[in-house]
Amino acid sequence: MKIHAIVTGAALLFSASNVFAQSAALDDAVEMWLNGPEAASLETLSDLARGGETGAQLLLGQIDRDVVPGGYSEFVAGLDDVERDLLLRAGEPGESINWLLSLSDPELADLGNAIFSYRVGRDPIGNALALQKNGEPAAAENVVWNTLNNGRFDLVNSIPEQDYGLSDAGFLQWIKKYMASPNKALTMNRLLEDPSPQKVMGLLAVKRLARVLNLNKYFSDEIDQFITILQGKGYDLPEDTNLVELSADIEKIADLDGPLSIVERACKRWETEHIDYECVIQALEIVNGYKTVMSIRTPSENVIPADEFLASERAVDIFENLVKSRSKYYKRPIRSSTLQQLLSGEG
Repeated sequence: MKIHAIVTGAALLFSASNVFAQSAALDDAVEMWLNGPEAASLETLSDLARGGETGAQLLLGQIDRDVVPGGYSEFVAGLDDVERDLLLRAGEPGESINWLLSLSDPELADLGNAIFSYRVGRDPIGNALALQKNGEPAAAENVVWNTLNNGRFDLVNSIPEQDYGLSDAGFLQWIKKYMASPNKALTMNRLLEDPSPQKVMGLLAVKRLARVLNLNKYFSDEIDQFITILQGKGYDLPEDTNLVELSADIEKIADLDGPLSIVERACKRWETEHIDYECVIQALEIVNGYKTVMSIRTPSENVIPADEFLASERAVDIFENLVKSRSKYYKRPIRSSTLQQLLSGEG
């Protein structure tokens, strides 16, 4: 399927539902992991996983993959190999195996493999199709978005006709609607009035395609400044940038956009008595932009819906750990008084 077809065609959106019924015990453990103490919730999930609870196995399997969310957990990172095996994996230390590869329900083997493989596979479209087919559409969309934003238009072109609704991912639909509109001007007011939750993903994808499709002339100065922030390059903003207005606009957009809401909520969690227009901007600089924030996602949509995870305290905890860990490699001065307090250990 070609880029032109993706931005002008339509398909039936694949709507996923849970592939298994969750027990009350799992629901309680999931709620505790999302909004409560991490160590205790992982212990409970581990007990459930060893008792055959497939949902707990799916969550622990991805946490164990040493990527988000496990890779940005201070608690998980502090475990030694034996403790990690006992808490997060099937089997005994020295003979353990990731739960995703040893799910109690053999009918979910394809789902486990899809979640296990997609972050490291060298066939992103194949990985996205496997995720989409197995009820993980938000993760599948993220894989396609990353593929496009990495400049691999050839791979996005290769999405087959039988794609289980993958080509109708939200950001692709946003691009399609934009390309079909005679009004190509991209302004901040237009973005603020847009009700689509995928508008930030769509905007960044259009910016990536702008040179190919000759669209750069349609981006207003304010939109380009917003994109600069999302790319983690806020230090390149012009001196006369109106940070007061930009900050207000970002807060409004975050009401609809899940990943951006994580950054906003983190800055509000850390805020001091001082008005700080730099926190979101510099936090995105430290973590290398919106693309990194998008990797903060539910380990399994079949267990925790994407929106529910993004709205949780766990998502903010992960971002906070990410900022702290990445700040060690950030060489620029900390402009944000809020981040100064957080990184000094006072926040």
